[in-house]
Amino acid sequence: MLRVWGGWFACLLALSAPLAARDSEPLTLAKGARVGVVSLVDPEATHFHAARAIRDSFLKTATVTWAVDTMLAEALKDRMSQMGLVLVPLGVTDELDRTREECFLNGSFLKSLPKQCILPFRHIISNEHVDAVIVLAPGLNNSTHAGGARRKELPDYLRGWGFVTGDPVTPGKPTLFNMTELLLVAPTPEGPTLRGREWGGNYSLEWTSFSPPADLKEIPPQDLNQLQPLFAGILSRQTGRLLDQLQTR
Repeated sequence: MLRVWGGWFACLLALSAPLAARDSEPLTLAKGARVGVVSLVDPEATHFHAARAIRDSFLKTATVTWAVDTMLAEALKDRMSQMGLVLVPLGVTDELDRTREECFLNGSFLKSLPKQCILPFRHIISNEHVDAVIVLAPGLNNSTHAGGARRKELPDYLRGWGFVTGDPVTPGKPTLFNMTELLLVAPTPEGPTLRGREWGGNYSLEWTSFSPPADLKEIPPQDLNQLQPLFAGILSRQTGRLLDQLQTR
């Protein structure tokens, strides 16, 4: 099932609740600590075509068969095991799902956990009896999420995983984009706090095996499946950098 948008369009804004500041010290967990892992990134691949004339540009999002939660767990499990941590796969709660836009897309994680995220994380930590939570969530290619790392050549409404093609006369293969937030959240007596973050927009890769179809708007599902190991590799690097912000004793 494909969803097609044409041209350029804009995004959204925020709400309220208590704010928890990001701690500058690395989070230290005891060996054997339970770390919940949850993904809010949809199994989709977005194709953005940047034509010379804006009217010829297009955005098309295709549902893919990849299990993103499994990809996230696979990227984390070996390193977490080496650190002596217990990986606890978590489903997406209704509360977390309802706040996906307000918390993860409209909120900023540059300095702290957004207000809208506090209660959902508090409830997950309490209900699942975990010592911390790692979440993979969609972000946006804007200064609120990317800061100075925003990709200025791309529209700010791009989110999640996808790839970019250019004008037919432009040489080279499509490049992948990774507009996701990878977050480490831990409880404190004052409430959940943001203890680690790795912005996915810093990671890019060329789709070297891409062969353009006759109609660029109709890329076959089997071709899109070539992207799965590429994004798995990016996710492995992203999770590694996040876990560098965590230590055990």
